[in-house]
Amino acid sequence: MDDNKLIILTFLAKSGDEKAMLELADYYYFIENKQDLSAEIFQLVINYYTILANGGNDHAMTALGSMYYEGLMIPQDFKQAKSWYEKAAEKGNSLALNYLGYCYYYGRDIPQNFETAFYFFCKAAQLGHHNGMYKLGDMYYNGQFVSKDCVTALYWYNQAEKTVTAASPEYPNICYRIGHCHLSGEGASKDLLLALEWLHKAELGCYQLITKGDAYAGLTLVRVKEDLETLRLQLDTQKCYHHADLGYHNPLNM
Repeated sequence: MDDNKLIILTFLAKSGDEKAMLELADYYYFIENKQDLSAEIFQLVINYYTILANGGNDHAMTALGSMYYEGLMIPQDFKQAKSWYEKAAEKGNSLALNYLGYCYYYGRDIPQNFETAFYFFCKAAQLGHHNGMYKLGDMYYNGQFVSKDCVTALYWYNQAEKTVTAASPEYPNICYRIGHCHLSGEGASKDLLLALEWLHKAELGCYQLITKGDAYAGLTLVRVKEDLETLRLQLDTQKCYHHADLGYHNPLNM
């Protein structure tokens, strides 16, 4: 953000301007590397989101829920997270609905319940949220609450990819899943080059998120690298090509 704009936003936020509070908090938490924020700035973000959430702003409620869910620079507290998600979900916030699905899907301080998770993912997907769509894909892929169906799983992964931008934190997750399906031939014909294309997108997205302090991208990157290793081994062992007999060859002529 331009330094001059940041100065103005900071002044307006301190003066009680709610629009400035939200823009400033979002800038620090979603745009900057949040793991590099000072304790003072992080507390400012919490304060602004809390003021706005108590005033009924569902975006701020969801952001607070995510802060407690992730546990970065504040103690992780899934009960607090769930409480804020529930308040935001009552206002129809699609991301909050999706995170409630996460809480039940993974059993975050509550009993794991795939049926309830499926319900919340359906609600989020119905509102057009890519997270809900790709998690529906996961449930069909793994046969959780619903019968295992890789064709339907890939359908939801593709639907999610159509609604998301490359800047989204979930973009690498979605690309990884599509690439994995084409690598394994689950839900679609096995296509190594198409799998390579999607896995490269996932790999790049993971590294971009890691540089911004994302807490989860590294977990996805491990799985992406595993698939890329498998994929390259399969490509390299194919016998359908021949190398030109040029001896040692360096394309850069070095």
